[in-house]
Amino acid sequence: MKPKIKTIAKRCINTIEQKEDIEINFHNFNDVFHWPISFSLDRLDQVIAETFDKNDWHYYQKEKTIVEKGEIILDIGTAEGLFPLTVIDNCKHVYMVEPSKIFIDCLKKTFVNHLDKVTLFNVAVGNEDGIIPFDENSLDGKVAVDNDDNTYKITISKIDTLLKNKKITYLKADIEGFELEMLKGAEETIKKNKPKIAITTYHTQNNPDEIIALIKGFVPEYNYYVKGIYEKTPKPVLIHFWI
Repeated sequence: MKPKIKTIAKRCINTIEQKEDIEINFHNFNDVFHWPISFSLDRLDQVIAETFDKNDWHYYQKEKTIVEKGEIILDIGTAEGLFPLTVIDNCKHVYMVEPSKIFIDCLKKTFVNHLDKVTLFNVAVGNEDGIIPFDENSLDGKVAVDNDDNTYKITISKIDTLLKNKKITYLKADIEGFELEMLKGAEETIKKNKPKIAITTYHTQNNPDEIIALIKGFVPEYNYYVKGIYEKTPKPVLIHFWI
C-alpha cells in the first residue's frame, strides 16, 4: 500500500522552522527551502510527495524524461520551486516562470546560492502578449475571468517571446488548466529545441488529446506516454514526451 502523503513528507524533512516563511531543510539537500507562511502545510505535504515519491503519478522524472547532467530547464508554473531545487545541481540553467508574487519572493530566498544558474520570470504565459488580471488568493494562483478586489494586473507572454530564442532541453509545465494555450505560444521554442516535456493534463479545462495532437503537430517524431488518472476529473495526470 502507498504510504499517506504526510508520512512520505516526514521521511524527507530534516528540520522545519517558522520564521518570516516556513524554512525547511531536507535530507540530502544543503539549501534551505522557503514555503509561504500564508499557505497550508498540508498542501506542502502533497508537494513533497509529488516531488520525491517516484511512484506518485505527478512525479516528473519518469524513464525518458529524467533530468540529466547539463539540462537547461524551462519550468512553467514553478510555484514553490521544489522540483527545480532537487535537480539544480544537474542543470546548466533553469528558467522559472511563476505569476505569483508570494511564490516569487520565496523562490528568491530558496535559490540565493544558485543565482548564476537561475532566471525568474514573474509573468503568466499563454498564446498572447499583454496584461491580464491575476488572482493569487489561493495556492493555485490563477488567471482571473473578471476583475474583483482579489486581483491585480500582471504581464502575460508567449514562451516564444519570453525566451527570445534561448536554448532549452527540458520543459516542465503545471499551470492549472492553461497548458494548451501556453503550448500554442511556445510553438517555435518547441520546434527548434525539441525538449523533453513533462506536462500536467488533469485540470478541468484540459483535453489531453488536444495537447498530444498539438505537440505532435509541432514535432511529429515525438514519442509520448500517458500516466495516471486524476479521480476528480477523471483525466490523465501527466503526459511525457521525448525524441
